[in-house]
Parts: sequence; C-alpha cells; structure tokens
Amino acid sequence: MSINTNKDVIARFITEVWNKNNLDVLDELIDSIYYDYSYEPRNREGLERVLQMMQVAFPGHETIIEEIVSEGDTVAICQTLRGVHSGSFRGLSASGKQFEIGGYRFFKIRGGKITSHRGLIDLPGLLQQISAND
Repeated sequence: MSINTNKDVIARFITEVWNKNNLDVLDELIDSIYYDYSYEPRNREGLERVLQMMQVAFPGHETIIEEIVSEGDTVAICQTLRGVHSGSFRGLSASGKQFEIGGYRFFKIRGGKITSHRGLIDLPGLLQQISAND
C-alpha cells in the first residue's frame, strides 16, 4: 500500500464511520486482527461500543482531520472533535452545550485495512465544556 492509499483509508474511516456512523463499511476498513489500545474490549466490538456511545451522547458530532502524516504502515492524525452534548456521557446528563476539543490518533494499516488504533483526546477539556458548572 502506498502512503497516500493508507491516508485515504483513514480519511474514509473518519468521514464515513466516525462522522456519518456508517457501520456498513467497517468490514471494508477493519482487519479481522484489529486491536484497539484505546477502547474496551480491545477489538472491533470495543470500537463499535464507542461509536454507539458517541451517537447517543453527541449525535451529529464531527471529527476534522487537521493534519495527517503517514510513514510505512502507520498513519497519524491530529484532529478536532466538536459537537453538542445531547445525551448521557460518563454520568453527566445532556447539557445541550457545544464542545470542541483536540486529539491525536495513530493507526496501523495492512493491505488497505486498519489493524490497530490508539488515540488520545482532551477528555478533561471535554468534561469541563459540557459540565453543568459555568
């Protein structure tokens, strides 16, 4: 796979799966050996749980790829995640508040499919922005 093709896989994953919640394309994008360092359980089921949680807590959320870098089988992105807190999240009832946070994600690609993911978001910033305290 070329570097640009690997970047295209991740751009498609962010656009179609993460932003549009189109789980029908997961078989095309996620390898059977997929391992996730960020979600529990650490496999595709964990990814699907997080996607479902995001749709409940932040329906219509959007991830914007600010930077994308690829070397070998690794693709890294710097992202902005924004949305509205419209459902329960970590024990916080929907606040209706908008949020915008940064994050980083690293993916491994093999044969055009994602084999692993690890990510870090500004969770303290998110919780501060959506909390009831102003």
